[in-house]
Amino acid sequence: MKIPLIRFFRLFFPFLALLAISGCGKTPSDSAPAMVKENNERIFIVDRTGKEWDVTHAVKKYGMKAEDFQFGLGPFSITPLDHPPMISPGDPGYPGSRENFLVIGVRLNNDIRAYPIGTMLCFEVANETIGQQEVAVAY
Repeated sequence: MKIPLIRFFRLFFPFLALLAISGCGKTPSDSAPAMVKENNERIFIVDRTGKEWDVTHAVKKYGMKAEDFQFGLGPFSITPLDHPPMISPGDPGYPGSRENFLVIGVRLNNDIRAYPIGTMLCFEVANETIGQQEVAVAY
């Protein structure tokens, strides 16, 4: 059985703690009102990266106002953990039996992994290979 990220968590705890305190990025109050663009009866909002989002259905069917939409950080703005290092019981950095923290557990074909929630708060996704299977662990 391998337990991931424990060594990573210990080495980078000060950095991760700073991210957690700062909210891991922008907050909803940092979101800007969307720019509205209309094109042949379609209604779009345009985020700060220039990506257009079709909100026609929300506006026409549900009466939402396109100018009231807000965008946050945008797609691909939170970097995932990519194949985080794994450690096993007895390896340096493996937690003691009295250490407690919450984890997300994954079991696939009797291969077990654990991802500390404190770390996943800032990364949200861990791309991983478990056995021969590529998986994405999301929080």
